Amino acid sequence: MITYYIAPSDYIFNVSVSTTTYESKEVFVDEAKILRYNKQSVYIDTMCRLIKEGHSFCHCYDDNDEPFTNTTKTQANFRYTSYIAYDIDDNALPMEKYLTTLTYQPTISYTTMNDGIKGNRYRLVYCFDNKIIGTEQYMQLYDVMQVECGIGKLQDNCTRSPAQPILGNSLPTCRMTCTYYVYSIPSEACTTMEKMGKVSKQTINKKERSDIVCNDTFMKDFKGLPLWKFVSTYSGVYIPVTESKLAYRNGYALIDENYLCLYRRWDASTRKIHIWQDGEGRRKKLATAAFIIRKIKPDITAEHLIYCLANEVVHYYDNSDGALNQSFILRAAKTALEKPLDEITIKGQDKRKFKVDVEYWGKIGVSPRAAVAKARGIWNDERISRLYDPELTDEKNIKMMARNGIKISSSTLKRWRKQHGITKYRSRT
Repeated sequence: MITYYIAPSDYIFNVSVSTTTYESKEVFVDEAKILRYNKQSVYIDTMCRLIKEGHSFCHCYDDNDEPFTNTTKTQANFRYTSYIAYDIDDNALPMEKYLTTLTYQPTISYTTMNDGIKGNRYRLVYCFDNKIIGTEQYMQLYDVMQVECGIGKLQDNCTRSPAQPILGNSLPTCRMTCTYYVYSIPSEACTTMEKMGKVSKQTINKKERSDIVCNDTFMKDFKGLPLWKFVSTYSGVYIPVTESKLAYRNGYALIDENYLCLYRRWDASTRKIHIWQDGEGRRKKLATAAFIIRKIKPDITAEHLIYCLANEVVHYYDNSDGALNQSFILRAAKTALEKPLDEITIKGQDKRKFKVDVEYWGKIGVSPRAAVAKARGIWNDERISRLYDPELTDEKNIKMMARNGIKISSSTLKRWRKQHGITKYRSRT
């Protein structure tokens, strides 16, 4: 029985990666004798990036903790792997249509450098949650998956040998699909197993390909496109939810205790919004963002929330290590949507008393910094106007306003009176 699930955020696997990249298969073949590999621990997103950079990949062999060459990469030296690849050559169907014929989708599929030159050519990569140990188990699993997935007879079975490398595709014409599916080794090929790291098994039905119910086309794009392209594709459909709605008037809006917004940190050195880095609690911040967005917009749909989180990752997080992948975003969205709204407690993160409408001020040629000063002046003027009692002395007005949360000096009040034509207070009769 074939079982699979969406890779959790901490899913990683070891793979040997070439130290150089290649722009053609011919150059790769010519340099085979000097080719060197390094074993690396990678996320699925990392593997996708390395493929598109044009690296070559192979499995893990004896004594390859150090850089190694093709002399080490032999079937006799093969130790283990966590993926199996199939080369599809000269198929009548382009990759995207061919994938719809498969019973089980690959983790990663991409067109090779000769696609379109020598017919339709692409590569299917299936990742597993256990190490495939030894040549015998590798070949058994290769044969089982080939039958069960509906791959059928291949023109070239070269990747049935664990010594065979696979080449990425650095060409701009490369097309790639990533499902993030991770497979469990079926019992037919399960002669020996060594469990990989931390993987929380969650076997799912083939028809239930996601924990969260979404539009099929939307989910296909979300899983299949790079996050930046997904966000760009749906930017005309969804608007990012980043803060509570504010009532702007005279170029500013008051901020009360119910106001919520996604936290941004201003980087004074770069004069830009800070990009959250590894070690700064990225996962926790993004998971919290999901709750804040849900609290701001209680009726938000699953698709809209997923888009908002993807937009956050693309614009405000360093995700070069792939830690904030599609799987993590789905889990964060699912958790936020399932939690009862009255159980989501978020403290207001914005300590400002008001917020300026930058667009409003920009239309009249006022810079953002100057706009803050002008808006503060208008805000103070309105607050003083609302509380000022012409029958009290300046001193008593200042004390009365302080009791109502407005701290002003005597000179400020005098200046305000002068601006409003109030030269002196009226005595009580």
